[in-house]
Amino acid sequence: MTDEAEKTISPAPPPAPRRARSVAGGLALLLSLVTLVGLGYVWYLLSYKAHIVGLDVTRSFQAQSQALIQLNTKIASLEQAQTTSRKAIADLARREASISTANHPGRHWRVRAAADLLLIANDQLRFQHNVPLALLALHQAQRELRRQGDPRLLPVRKSILQEILRLKALRRQHTSTMALDLVALAHSVRTLPLALPHAFPKKASPTVKSAPAPFWRRAVDGIWQDFRGLIRIRKEPVHERALLAPKRAYFARENLQIRLYGAQIALLEHRPALVAADLGAADRWIKRYFNVKARSTQAVVVKLQDLKRKSQTLKWPDISRSLHLLRRLSRAAS
Repeated sequence: MTDEAEKTISPAPPPAPRRARSVAGGLALLLSLVTLVGLGYVWYLLSYKAHIVGLDVTRSFQAQSQALIQLNTKIASLEQAQTTSRKAIADLARREASISTANHPGRHWRVRAAADLLLIANDQLRFQHNVPLALLALHQAQRELRRQGDPRLLPVRKSILQEILRLKALRRQHTSTMALDLVALAHSVRTLPLALPHAFPKKASPTVKSAPAPFWRRAVDGIWQDFRGLIRIRKEPVHERALLAPKRAYFARENLQIRLYGAQIALLEHRPALVAADLGAADRWIKRYFNVKARSTQAVVVKLQDLKRKSQTLKWPDISRSLHLLRRLSRAAS
């Protein structure tokens, strides 16, 4: 049994030879080299791709930076264009507002100028009594309102026209009354008597019979009498009236006529203050250089006082209706 068992047990394989061991080691070395080469190739590929990817990222960043710069430039140009458009829109809005307000009374510069002119006309007539300047201001205000061309201002223009006609009628009334009286007084000056110098009465010296005085005494008395004749002192309740020589009469009459003609011109210009001043100067001139005891001189003085009183009591028309009407329209439009 043991023999048969021993026969059935296979013998152990023989040991591998050395050549086979060397072949296996070479193959392992070759596989390791191939692996190293593959790893190096993979590392090379990875590093190269990373470099390529880095270049692409840099280029893309630069391209994006340039695109951003161009975008900022476009944004700046668009903002500038938007600012220009806003200015143009604002300018158009102002023009539209000026065109729209041109049709509203009280908002245009011509209407304001007309209101100022009407105020000047009222002040000149009320305080200065200067009718020519008041007429000039009314005409200018009428011209400005006519250039405005607003039909709503027609009542104001109508009122201004009535005030102009009223002032012109007042002017004709003045020229037909007081101016003629002043011309007549100026012509009558040529016949007024002047205050000419006259000889003072000499006191009669009493004749006393006495013995003849010595020569030196008579000489001293004569010198003393001549000296007393050079100076004469008198007392009067009023100021001394000037005494004119006949050669000076022409200048006295001409100066008085100049005063009267000046009062006439001031009357034609509707300046009562100047009329009163010239009439007062003429009155003082007559009382100073003319004979106030004569009837003709007294008649002239009375006429001058009458004219002076009339010039101070003149009634001036009211020209404020147009100004109030224009202000009312301006307030309603605003």
